[in-house]
Amino acid sequence: MPVAFAAQEHATIAQTSAHNALFVKVSEALGLEFVGNAAFDEFYEMQVQERHGTRRKKTAGQTLLKERLLREATVLDADILKVSSFVNHMVDVEMMEACGEELAERLEKQQPTKVLTVEATGLLPAMFVAKALSLPCVFARKQRQISISDSYQTSYKSTVASTPQDLYVSTEYLNPSDRVLIIDDFLAGGRTADALVRLCKMANANVVGGGFLIEKAADAGRAFLSGYQIPLESIALVEVKDGTIHVIEQDSREAPAQLQSEVAAVARNFDDSPPDDDDDGLVRLSV
Repeated sequence: MPVAFAAQEHATIAQTSAHNALFVKVSEALGLEFVGNAAFDEFYEMQVQERHGTRRKKTAGQTLLKERLLREATVLDADILKVSSFVNHMVDVEMMEACGEELAERLEKQQPTKVLTVEATGLLPAMFVAKALSLPCVFARKQRQISISDSYQTSYKSTVASTPQDLYVSTEYLNPSDRVLIIDDFLAGGRTADALVRLCKMANANVVGGGFLIEKAADAGRAFLSGYQIPLESIALVEVKDGTIHVIEQDSREAPAQLQSEVAAVARNFDDSPPDDDDDGLVRLSV
């Protein structure tokens, strides 16, 4: 509820400065957080997101990753991001687990039965996603293993490798009944994720979604994978301008137009609603 000490059926919202001042004093005296206009906007948006099934409860991963990107990430040649101090060489385990839990929450509605990634850097976020969803995690190897007699094989050209790379997954670990999440550390050109999808198709497994720690906005990875028509989620959307890393807020890109217009309409209705004659400047909102 927007006001913690309101009645069960209605929340009373002060519209005059005198009542605002009173509410502030009461909230401070009782140790309660006073709710102002900005908080009401957030509250209504939260309710709309709840109805549309787009509300996210876990955001710690996004916060931690954004902080580390802005503080420690650097740009190498060809706009390649160096994140080796917290993602793919020395690992911030707390951040990685929080990101895995956040991706799991976003993608759990796809009802996956298995997580698939590629060795080695994709294995870290994939394991935490799998842990959060209580699913097995399979990783595609880059070399054929002597102990594996039969495997699915494909190749791809990575943006950070000079030669094509082979990928192998044992036929034991991908099955037609599987609903697979593709998880990796980066979404750039989309070639790695595409190769993983092709491995799943060889097994007649159903790919139901993809999740990534970092997505490069300027690259064509999302568009490249769009033909598969699977939901894609990334914790941080970044772009590089003049050698500087910027983290783009994703809410405006991801929120459906209908959701945005509904939030705006609710806010307008609240702002324009005249008070009841017997309420002395108070508007009652059903919650």
